[in-house]
Formats: sequence, C-alpha cells, structure tokens
Amino acid sequence: MMDNELASPLYFLYAIQRSPYGFNLKWKNIKPLVSYMFGDDIYKKLQDNRIISTYSDENILEIINVPDVRYNISDSDKETLFNKFIGYATRNPLIEGILKIMYLDRKIAQFIMDILSQDAGKTQDDFTIYADFPVINSPDFYYSNAFADYCKPYIENFKLDMEKIRPYIGQEWFTRLIIILRDGSFNSSFSKAVENNEGPFISGLKEIVENDYLSQIIVNLDSFLNNQDVNRSLLNFASRSVREKKVRRFYDWLSIANDIMVGLEFVIGSIFFLPSEAKYSTLGVYLFIVGSTQLLIRPMINIARRVHILVLHREK
Repeated sequence: MMDNELASPLYFLYAIQRSPYGFNLKWKNIKPLVSYMFGDDIYKKLQDNRIISTYSDENILEIINVPDVRYNISDSDKETLFNKFIGYATRNPLIEGILKIMYLDRKIAQFIMDILSQDAGKTQDDFTIYADFPVINSPDFYYSNAFADYCKPYIENFKLDMEKIRPYIGQEWFTRLIIILRDGSFNSSFSKAVENNEGPFISGLKEIVENDYLSQIIVNLDSFLNNQDVNRSLLNFASRSVREKKVRRFYDWLSIANDIMVGLEFVIGSIFFLPSEAKYSTLGVYLFIVGSTQLLIRPMINIARRVHILVLHREK
C-alpha cells in the first residue's frame, strides 16, 4: 500500500495531467511548481512507488501505475494545497491577474489561457508559468474557499480607472477585445483566429491582465461600454470593418474576372493554333501575350488589396 503522504502529490499531478492545459507539458515545465509544493525529493518517491517511470526534464508528465493508490484527498487537504498553490502562482503578475479574471468570469479566463497557450507553442516560450493553467482551470480549485478568499477582497475594491485605460482605447487589438467582451464570444474559433494571435494582441492582453485593467473592465463593463470614447472607437471599428469587407469583396471579384479572362484567352489562343485555324495563328499569339500579362496582374491585384486594407487599418 502506498504511503499516504503521496496522496496529495498524486492528486495534484492528476489535476495537471488530465487538464487540456496539461497536454504535452514536460517535467522541466512543471518542476518549479511541483518542487515548491512538495519538495525536491518528491520525484524519487513517486518513482520508487512506480507512479512515474521518469522525471527527466525532456519527458512528458505521465502517471503510469496507480494500483491501490488513494488520490481522492479530503476537502481540507485540497484547501491546504490550493492555499499553497496561490502563494506560488501570485508571484507572477500575469498569473495573478488571470486568477482574478477566473473568479469574475471563467469563460473569459479560459479564453485568455487558450490564447496564451497557443502563443507559447508558436514562439517556443517558457512553458513554466503555463503549468499553473491546469490547476487554475480545475473545478476543485475554482470552487475552493482558498480561491474565493484570495480573490474577493480584490474584486470588491475594483474601480474603473479610465485615465489608465484611456491610452488603449482606439488601438485595434483593444477594440477587438472589447467587442469579444461585449458579445460574449469566448469560443475556440475566436481564440484561434489569426487576428487574435498576433503580437500586438498578445502583448497588449498580457499588459492589461497584469495591471488588473481587464478585471476592472469586466467588473464595470456596462459603464465602460457607455463611455463616449469607447463608443466612438467601437463605431469607427465597425465602420472600418464594413469598408474592409467591401474592399475584400471588390478585389475578390476582380481577381476572379482576371482569372476567367486568362483562361478564355489561352483556350481561344490554343484553338487558333489548330491546323484548321492556321490563318488565325497570329491572333492566337497575341492572345497568349495578353493572357501571360494578366497572369502578372494577378499578384498585383493581391498587393493592391493588401495595401488598401492596410490604409484602412491605419485610419484613426
């Protein structure tokens, strides 16, 4: 029978391994957190009890054998674990900000964690802080007293500081985020959208989470949306979006028309080279020249579309 002292570490590791945010986390990613929670000797104990086969840095966390293992620990033991975890997690301002947002709105916090996890995968960022995500997202932690007791004092004192938030108003990434908040569009398609995974969106999101500006907005969303400057930026963005759709549609049709003309010119030109149509061979050559020229026009249409949209995005 396993030593009962391993019940809490096993419960904690299961919370990480079973979470979508724990997928493919390596030991080197979770070791700082696990060592803080249970000490550096925990890995050897887990291996000696055949719960894990390895804890090498480059190996993925995998619990391989749990016969006769008690890992459904008591509520009081969970509270003790979560209190200690909060002490570790809140040393990082980004994670601390996500905790407060999680308390306010779980879907928004998951949306943020989805975006940051994808960004870390693309940029080969340090995954160490993302080892906190599986615990933050676990139902036991979300409904724990430790979590509520930590967040409540902050939430009760959050007031909207428009002077500090004002510099972000009008920036495209911020306007997109406000629209997502306003419409409640916290689904996987939004977190995976290209425009929500660009540098400005990621860096800006981190900044307003770390400084609790996003938490302030969530708590005071109605009054924030009624702000005159915010309304103006939303209207400008909506107007620009409509114009952008029209621009994209125009260039799409222009490109289609160009491609159809190229196809017709080459088909007709080829027919004119048939032996029975030899007298039109010169006209066929001219059609080939025109068609080849229009092949060069295709990328020019694409460039014109990109430039036109770029100009729209730079408009204030």
